[in-house]
This record gives sequence, structure tokens and C-alpha cells, in this order.
Amino acid sequence: TNRSMLRAAVRGVSGSMGLRAAVPVARACGLARQAAFSAQFGRREMSGKVFVVCCNPVGESFSNAIAESCAKGLVAGGNEVRSINLYKMPSEVGGGEFSPIVSLKERQEYFNENEQSALKEDGHVKYIVDSLRWSDSLVLIYPTWWFNIPAILKGFFDRCFVPGVGFRYDKVAQKRMTGLTNIKKVGVLTSYGFSEEEVEKAGDAGKVMISGGMTMLFAQPCDVVWKALYGMQGSQPVEVRTRFLQEVEEMYRAW
Repeated sequence: TNRSMLRAAVRGVSGSMGLRAAVPVARACGLARQAAFSAQFGRREMSGKVFVVCCNPVGESFSNAIAESCAKGLVAGGNEVRSINLYKMPSEVGGGEFSPIVSLKERQEYFNENEQSALKEDGHVKYIVDSLRWSDSLVLIYPTWWFNIPAILKGFFDRCFVPGVGFRYDKVAQKRMTGLTNIKKVGVLTSYGFSEEEVEKAGDAGKVMISGGMTMLFAQPCDVVWKALYGMQGSQPVEVRTRFLQEVEEMYRAW
């Protein structure tokens, strides 16, 4: 609602305060929670399957408010949504935080395509990989820290986009082949403490990685839709944040 958006805008800063997520989508869910969310906001006929990944440890963060607006728009637009926050995984798969650390065993098994033990034994990894293979588009929501993605999101890529999932290695042709051809579109919703000019001057490592190298793992060509809010650490008007949340909802309603 507009009142919820206003609360998020007043209190929200990148990585700390914001809206207390009133909808389970911002905190992760299975199909049962998705059904409840759809009933609340009114879903039209299914048009897509979207995997939404949010990365922020603070439940009241502006990132989670963005995730709520995104999911609300997606569902209203007729999409089926699976949504997680890497800091609070679904209870159905054990809850808790996703571990971004690649263990010695995982590294040693790295090139054993589809036989890596984490794909069979780690509930979080299994759920994420299943969701990646299920979806036809992926949305990443995170605060940009030190001009890059949060470490937990880097671990999401390191541990889940392994050979057999993110890509396949053709030993005959001696080259890597796209692994997730089902994903045809990637959305990124992020926030920055600095202004757009300052970020451009410093370099945006997260944007370079996702818009460049990561797209090679998806369908070719893969559309990347980027939307960002800059200058959150300054005296940003409340109306700017409110309008951003509204724009996110409208944008993803048409996804």
C-alpha cells in the first residue's frame, strides 16, 4: 500500500532500516506461501516463473521493501514466484542463513558435474538449484556494498552455479556450454549509498560481473534489466524512495 511504501521510504537505508516485511515473499517461501500471496494481491493467468533472490540480513531493510514491491508486481502480472532471502532461508529447507563458503570438499568435487555432494546433501543448495532450473527468469535484489555485491550473493554464485548447473564443460570441444538455458531474463534491483556519478567513477564491480560474465550462463541472448536507487546515505527526499518502490511494482507487473 502507499502507506507501507511511505514507511519504508522514511525509515529505509541501504543495508539497514526500512519496512518490516508484512508479506512472506520478502522472506522466502514455497508454493504454499506463494498461493497465499497470490490470493492476497490477485494473480492473473500464469505468464512466467520467476525466482527472486534478496540479500539483506536486516528484516526491516529497504532491500526487503523492494523485494515486496517486486513480488507484488510479479504476482499481479500473472507470474508464479519463488522468493528467498539468503539470510533467512525457507523453514522447509532448514531455515537459517545460506552459507557462502566453498568448503575444501566442494572445491575438490567442483568439476564432477551433477555429482557434487552439496547438490545432494545441502538443503539450501538443493532448493536454490531446483529453483534455478524451474524458473524462466531470475531477479536479484541487494544493497551495493563497497561498489560490489554482498559476499553472501557471491557465495550463491560460487556454490550453486557449479558445473552441471550454471554451465557444462564439453571435453571434446574443450569449451564451456551454457547450463541454464531456461533463464531468458535477469532483473537487478539494487541501492547505493553514493551518487550515480560517484559510483561510475569508482567502478561498479557487481554490475560488471552480472551484466557481463554471469549472462553467459543463461539463454542467449539474455536480457538484463537493471534498476537502481542512488544516494541513499544522503538527505534523500522521502518522495524519491516512495516513488522508487512504486516504479518497481509497476515495472515487475509488466515483467
